[in-house]
Amino acid sequence: MGEPGRHPVRRWCRDLAMGVRFAVGGGREGWIRTALTALGVGLGVAVLLVATAVPHAVTTAVARDNARSDRLIEDSRPGAHSLLVAETDTVYRQQPVRGRLVQPDGDRPALPPGVTRLPGPGEMVVSPALADLLASPDGALLRDRFQGARVVGRIGDEGLAGPGELAYYQGTDRLTGISAGVTRIHGFGRVLDPHASAEAAAEEPVLLLSVLVGCAALLTPVAVFIAVSVRFGGERRDRRLAALRLVGADRATTRRIAAGEALAGSLLGLLTGAVLFLAVRCPIARIRMLNLGVFPSDVVPDPWLTALVAVAVPVCSVGVALVTMRRVTVEPLGVTRSAPPVRRRLWWRLLLPAAGAALLWPKAAGDAAIVGTGAGVQVVVGTSLLLLGVAAVLPWLLDAVVARFGGGGVPSWQLAVRRLQLSTTAAARSVSGITVAVAGAVAVQLLLAGVQTTDPCLGYRMYRPSDANQVQVGSWSRHWTASHAAAMFQRLRDTTGVRSSYGVLLDGATPASPGKPPAPGRNSPPEYYGLAVGDCDALRRLARIDRCADGDVFLSQGSGIPDNPIDLEVPRLPAPGAQLAISPDVSSEAARNPTTWTLPHTARTVAPRASLFSLAPTKILATPGALDPALLRAPTAETEVHLDPDHPDAVEYVRNAAARFDPLLHVSALGDGLREPGVYDIVGSALQAGGVGVLCIIGAGLLITVLEQLRERRRLLSALDAFGTPRRTLGRSVLWQTAVPVVLGLALAVGCGLGLGLLLLHLVSKPVLPDWSGIAALTGAAGAVILAVTALSLPLLWRLMRPDGLRTE
Repeated sequence: MGEPGRHPVRRWCRDLAMGVRFAVGGGREGWIRTALTALGVGLGVAVLLVATAVPHAVTTAVARDNARSDRLIEDSRPGAHSLLVAETDTVYRQQPVRGRLVQPDGDRPALPPGVTRLPGPGEMVVSPALADLLASPDGALLRDRFQGARVVGRIGDEGLAGPGELAYYQGTDRLTGISAGVTRIHGFGRVLDPHASAEAAAEEPVLLLSVLVGCAALLTPVAVFIAVSVRFGGERRDRRLAALRLVGADRATTRRIAAGEALAGSLLGLLTGAVLFLAVRCPIARIRMLNLGVFPSDVVPDPWLTALVAVAVPVCSVGVALVTMRRVTVEPLGVTRSAPPVRRRLWWRLLLPAAGAALLWPKAAGDAAIVGTGAGVQVVVGTSLLLLGVAAVLPWLLDAVVARFGGGGVPSWQLAVRRLQLSTTAAARSVSGITVAVAGAVAVQLLLAGVQTTDPCLGYRMYRPSDANQVQVGSWSRHWTASHAAAMFQRLRDTTGVRSSYGVLLDGATPASPGKPPAPGRNSPPEYYGLAVGDCDALRRLARIDRCADGDVFLSQGSGIPDNPIDLEVPRLPAPGAQLAISPDVSSEAARNPTTWTLPHTARTVAPRASLFSLAPTKILATPGALDPALLRAPTAETEVHLDPDHPDAVEYVRNAAARFDPLLHVSALGDGLREPGVYDIVGSALQAGGVGVLCIIGAGLLITVLEQLRERRRLLSALDAFGTPRRTLGRSVLWQTAVPVVLGLALAVGCGLGLGLLLLHLVSKPVLPDWSGIAALTGAAGAVILAVTALSLPLLWRLMRPDGLRTE
């Protein structure tokens, strides 16, 4: 069996085939070991296949989104193929709804993708998901929003972002021409750059960093996890190889047979990974990022990358088995290590995290961009090296800690420590996969928690929990009259579920220069003031006003947000008695003949209040008695609506009332952003669930290692039982033997994960907000794994603690 042959390839194939037969025909224990290997490898392969499918899925989603683009105005003149398009996006019970009003100019209007006929007035075509929602009882409120429009068709897949997207095109004849929110197009899908959407996403540093680090954190543990998975049950296999040596197999043959067993597990793992990949295609289709979605048919792995995975995984598994067997001497009478235990060196293990930190530190310490292929590779490589450094440091840390435990403590502790001191290789190997996975999960969770914080500069004020019951209603059109705005304010005030409503007319003003008109379109901060006209109750939503009566005017400077950088460069307040030009940026004709207004000498300066109204930091607040709303040439109308928190659908009634009054009104419900889980929440939850899943799989491998070590110590356990050692002492020793590596691995993983997360947050200048609940969940899951491994190993421990275990022949 061990004789050298003239055909090494044939000999390799024969030995590998024998290893495969041992893996699939080794009885119940062999099947369990092979199944765990296949499951571990399969999880890694599934992640790799999903990663290889991401480029095609993103490219397809961006192409669909570009194909239905309706924002490029090539020619403002009407034609046979042109049509007016108005954006009427809305939200229904936390679900975004993409909407467009369409009005053809000619008899052959351009058609959006997925639509065979443009709907006429009172008609609409909808996506399948929206059609199902409108037909269900849950869509009753949404049906009222469309004012009885009939559904005459459905949008095909080529016109949707994803299978669950809610979208519609509604016909109308009320659009009068190009205005704010209304454009004229001559065809859909005409964009300045077909890759603009992808490039715009790629040029967002925070999003780019999150994607890059997420990929590194998910893919780096895959390599470690696959390497660990092919070694499940290694000690049991080594004893079987000793039996082969007894019947004449040489050492090279046993190594090839061991590689065959690993090959069988990896091949089954490839099949398992393919099945898992097919199973997750549909759930992946529910995820939306940057308003893009994917259909299950879009999730197609790249053929070349898939072939690389199919070849690399078995080859790596065979390589890992051969390298591992180099330090194992399989003799006919047992298994020994080929060399005495050597002291593990730390210096080369620290080179990996040091190299990773060296790659990331220049970008964290300076202002280097993280956009670009080279920078992206640097971030991915640096993150991967830091995570791999965790797996490299763990064996040294475990050896160093166990060596310092000494010989004191209770008997159960002494037994566990002695076992770990004899060999920490199996324990470190089993736990290394979990340390890398948990470290990556902690780093990404810390990054996601930081990037989700609300930046005051991104909004008009910081969100508060009470904002969930507020709605902002406004119009993009700058042609509102005072009577039209008053009618809107009253309509919203009378809506079901509304407690109060505060409406104002918004415009602008600049200093009127004597003898010459103000320059049109001048919006520079030193010369432009926000102007709001409303009653006293409405003005109190913009500033801290104590006394107010009709005819009063107030001046306010600043945003009202503490430590807002915008407040550092705001224009100074106009002096009472100054002459101001109203609506300075309407048109050149209006600028040459401006409407002027003199700021009363009684104007009082008041402190600003954080608000969502669209006003410049320097504000002039006037009541109708002081400034006639008719003087405003281009005002917009905005309303702050306060909802009844006991009415769950109050915001939907407000949206319905706004749509009925003017379909072009936009409604911003602050509670949507506070309650709706975004893509960051989805990724964070997936990472936490993945971390718990990896813990469970590693726990299964750790259980096999513990059971095999117990079988090796059969005679020792029987001797201890014969000497009267209590069973609870041996049970606790198994608990300590399992807990020490896992606790050390988790401590190392959490520490390195927090360090990596802090470094990454410096890249994007975000605050540090650790997700302690997520870390606690992973720690709790690790504790549960320790208890589960101990409990499942106790039956075998009791069975081995019998006097007949001392019998020998």
